[in-house]
Amino acid sequence: MPPDMVRCPHTVGWRRTAALQFLHFFRPLNCFLMRGRAVSQQPLSYDNLTQRLTADAARFIRRNAERPFLLVFSCIQVHTALYASKDFAGKSKHGAYGDAAEEMDWGVGQLLNVLEELQLTNNTLVYFTSDQGAHVEEVTPKGERHGGSNGIFKGGKGNNWEGGIRVPGLLRWPGVLPAGVEIAEPTSNMDVFPTVAKLAGSPLPEDRIIDGRDLMPLLRGETQRSEHEFLFHYCNFYLNAVRWHPPNSSSVWKAFLFTPNFAPEGANGCFPTHVCFCHGHFVTRHHPPLLFDLSRDPRERRPVTPGAEPRFWEILEAMQEAAERHARTVVPVPNQLSVGRILWKPWLQMCCSSSPGLSCQCPRGEQD
Repeated sequence: MPPDMVRCPHTVGWRRTAALQFLHFFRPLNCFLMRGRAVSQQPLSYDNLTQRLTADAARFIRRNAERPFLLVFSCIQVHTALYASKDFAGKSKHGAYGDAAEEMDWGVGQLLNVLEELQLTNNTLVYFTSDQGAHVEEVTPKGERHGGSNGIFKGGKGNNWEGGIRVPGLLRWPGVLPAGVEIAEPTSNMDVFPTVAKLAGSPLPEDRIIDGRDLMPLLRGETQRSEHEFLFHYCNFYLNAVRWHPPNSSSVWKAFLFTPNFAPEGANGCFPTHVCFCHGHFVTRHHPPLLFDLSRDPRERRPVTPGAEPRFWEILEAMQEAAERHARTVVPVPNQLSVGRILWKPWLQMCCSSSPGLSCQCPRGEQD
């Protein structure tokens, strides 16, 4: 895992990814770049940041070329706010988002080139994916879309319509995984952990429920079905929707317990609040749950009704039972969004100087 890490403490907490942490709504002075356990740049400079992180990741691969390694390369692209270096800014046909996407593509290509140069390609599993769909509400006053597109799918980041959770997963491992194969079975980013653990020969923890599944049998073609018969979709800590792919069936059922109230009327997102919330008057609860057959209606435009589907109540009952079994495996944890937890605490902020607080400063010109 590369040593560089970006952190941005904020009044609404942290947005975490494995190797890099970034938050759209931030105080720039709070963001800093870490190398290992030390702050190396504060406040963070976005100048050529993706290029710097790419170079650091490449150095990590070279240092560890003779032994097994796990590299999590989570660059700032294409999360908003959008930043592109001078080599990419204004170069694409799709504005700032296109510039950022092209720079991300360049960074991934650089790392694949290093693997090729070091003759590690055939010994390395590469998994490229995203944690969410595009942020459809991210539109500038001039109408420029800064949040990407989810194609035909409804909704986006922050809600559990397909546009918010259906993301591509691209995998490469020459000699192990067959090339050109498309798999439509439902999987999850939770599957990365057990897959990597199995490949490393490490046993999974036995003191907790591991929701992920080893992907290798599916990827190798040893099985045609995902081990996820059910998937549970959360909005914050609220169970929002249940997905069911029954055995020996081509149907993929999805039931919503509640859905966000899009605004303005007819919109495909929650534009007044910039992101959809999960409680109170921001949502509509459904009794019975809102049911879709994604195999026939991937755009989620035509809810299934009892009159149109004879097994309507049977399907909902099966999904309800699965949700109850799942709920019994969830260990209660303290409220992570309580006021005491989300308020920014300046005295806890890491600082590169001897005086913590907003006065923290490291050389802005330092290029890690």
